[in-house]
Amino acid sequence: MACCSRAIFLVILASGIVSAAKRKCAHRRISASPTFVSNNEIEEEHSEPQPAPATSFRTAQHDVYLWPSLTDQEKTVIRQAFHQIARRTCIRFNELDYKPWYHASRWEEGKPYVVIRKSNKFAGYTDNIVEDVNRRSLIYLTDAALNSNEGNSSRGMVMEQLLRFMGYREEHLRPDAPSYLQAHDPASNALQQNPATRYSNEQLQWPFDPESVTIPASLRHTHHLTIYCQARNDGDIGAGQRTGLLTRWDAVKLNSMYCPHQVGYADPRLGPCVLPRKSRISG
Repeated sequence: MACCSRAIFLVILASGIVSAAKRKCAHRRISASPTFVSNNEIEEEHSEPQPAPATSFRTAQHDVYLWPSLTDQEKTVIRQAFHQIARRTCIRFNELDYKPWYHASRWEEGKPYVVIRKSNKFAGYTDNIVEDVNRRSLIYLTDAALNSNEGNSSRGMVMEQLLRFMGYREEHLRPDAPSYLQAHDPASNALQQNPATRYSNEQLQWPFDPESVTIPASLRHTHHLTIYCQARNDGDIGAGQRTGLLTRWDAVKLNSMYCPHQVGYADPRLGPCVLPRKSRISG
């Protein structure tokens, strides 16, 4: 009887192993780790959502394909965003001539790439391992960002969405932000933090920046700075995104994440909420 029991157990165990192997093969073709949830149909560039990885950020340089349906104006805004990010950081988005998914250049092992598309509903990104050969990342930029009435703000919003892909998170949602930034209406939860949002230590080691390109320019109409941020005015909230430029502290934080040797001198005790700007003397 004991021998029969062991035999039955071994048969069940073997069946479980075979089933698990089949499931693994079935999911081997594409694995993905999105940072958004949407019911949108993804045409051709399709991915299956899987749990997000624990990695905090990426390499500093990326080869990029712009989706062919983007208009010339939208492509111009994206290229301007690439340029502004590259001016003050070591991060580079290198645009390549678009190739369809089946082209050999998109299947070269060890050459990951990014495809940038437009979405009417969300901003987000997903990372996919295709056929165990290469990593393909999809970045979705919002139509609102690409086609804002104000060109500088449009560039700023696109920069924020690109930098989110790089692991750079919203300054107004960081854990210490409520000490410096408060809503006019205390009952509103406009700055409610998402516990799943992960901030890199490299970003949090530097002081809060009310002008960061990651802060929506519209926030200055609904929020004010506290007594702990007296070196800036309420009108400065979201100035980086409004002007489409990285602030000095955006650059410090991003370079800390990707190329610490390029940070230069920066004193965390003298952040933008502590040290006023140098006055400009004309004439």
